[in-house]
Amino acid sequence: MTNILRLAFKVSRVRFWLYLGGTYLIGYIIAISAISELIDLFFIVHLFFFMLPANIILYGINDISDKDTDFFNPKKGDKEYKVLDSDATKLYILVGVSLAFCLSLVVWQADVMASILFLSWLVLSIAYSVEPIRFKARPVVDFASNFLYVIPAILAFYQVRLAFPPLLPLFAAFLWTSAMQLFSAIPDIEADKKANIKTTAVAIGEKASLLLCFVFWSGFAGILILVTQWNSPWNLMMLMYPAIPLYILIRPSADIARLYWYFPYYTAIFGIVLFFSVGLPLLW
Repeated sequence: MTNILRLAFKVSRVRFWLYLGGTYLIGYIIAISAISELIDLFFIVHLFFFMLPANIILYGINDISDKDTDFFNPKKGDKEYKVLDSDATKLYILVGVSLAFCLSLVVWQADVMASILFLSWLVLSIAYSVEPIRFKARPVVDFASNFLYVIPAILAFYQVRLAFPPLLPLFAAFLWTSAMQLFSAIPDIEADKKANIKTTAVAIGEKASLLLCFVFWSGFAGILILVTQWNSPWNLMMLMYPAIPLYILIRPSADIARLYWYFPYYTAIFGIVLFFSVGLPLLW
C-alpha cells in the first residue's frame, strides 16, 4: 500500500498539482457568494480530484504513452518520474482507479452541460498523449489543447452558477496555458527531434518559441490588468511571466531548463497571494 501511494505522488507530479487543482479553486472562488460554500462536500470532493487523481490520469497516461521520447529525455528519472517495468502494473491500477473516480464524478454533475465539460477535460487529457491523436506531437494543436488546464475553472464556475465565465478572462487563461506548454516544450526540443516528435517548439525553434511565449504571456497580463484593474503589486506579479522569455532572449546563456522548474513555485505563490488579497476579500 505504501509503495502504490508513493508511486501516486511521483506520477502525479506534486509540483504541478495546482495547475489543475488551483484553477478549479479559482473558478469556484470567483463564482460563490459566501465563504461557507468552501466547506461544501461537493466542492471538497472535486478539489481533491483535481489535485491528485486528475493529475494521475493526465501524467500517468502521458508516462505510459511517452516511452519513445522519455528514452532520450534527460529530465526523466531526474526531475520527473520515469516509468519502470516493475511499476507498470501499479501504474495501470492507479490510472484505472482514477479514471473510474473521474467517470463517477461525471455522473454526479447537476446537468448535462456540466457532465460535458467534465468529459471534455478527460478527452483532452487522454488525447494529448495517446496515439493516434497525440495532440502533443502536432504543432499549434499541442499548445492549444493545453486549454485542458482551464476547464476545471470553467467547470467550477458552472457548477455554482449554471453559467459560463466571461470570454475575455477565458481567452487570457488560454494564452497563459498555451505559453506554459510551449515554454515547457523548449527544453525537450533535442529529445523530441531524436524521437521524431514534431512539436511547435521543434517546428519553429527555440528563439521563435520564446518570442511566442512572450507574446502569449504579454497578452495574458494585459487582459487581466484591463479586466481586474488591480493595483500595481499584482500587475508586477503578472508581468513576471512575459519577463522570463524576454530575459532568455536577451541572455541566451540563461539555462531555460533550470528556469522552467521554478515556474510551479512562482505560480503557486502568485495564486496564494491572489487568493488572500483578491479572492477572499470579495467573499467578505
